[in-house]
Amino acid sequence: MSDVSTMSEVSRAETLRVLGGVPLFSELTKRQLTAVAKVVAHMTFKPGAVLLRELRPGQRLIIIRSGTAAVTRHGVVARDDAAGGIQEGRTRRLGTVGPGDVVGELSLIDGKPTSASVVAETPLDALVIYRTEFDKLLASTPQLYPRLLVGLADRIRAMDQRADIA
Repeated sequence: MSDVSTMSEVSRAETLRVLGGVPLFSELTKRQLTAVAKVVAHMTFKPGAVLLRELRPGQRLIIIRSGTAAVTRHGVVARDDAAGGIQEGRTRRLGTVGPGDVVGELSLIDGKPTSASVVAETPLDALVIYRTEFDKLLASTPQLYPRLLVGLADRIRAMDQRADIA
């Protein structure tokens, strides 16, 4: 039995509401948000399901609707690029993500490996946007770029402010 299943009962209005609350998409017009909603998959993850795996190419952005997931990172002790291997140290828990949180957006945008693993702790419902669909959307709607950049900049500023407080 799979740790992941698709959901079909989430309404378009609910999808638009959730997307509109995500900083990355907050600057989009209603028409642009509707275009994004068309490429969203609705999924359910069981506890223990891996949403993202550290140091692997990011293939999807995940917006959590309900449930929680642990965010962890392995300390990299050594990287042997010639053999393609990585020696990992201990796992550190970085935090917990839950409803309204987004994971995987940076890797979706820049194509680089994810910086942490994210594993469902409870049953988790999510909106998922896969890289292939996201790339097609951006190719067909290039006017999304500036608005996405503003949303991404807002998110980076918020993280920067939290770091100043800590």
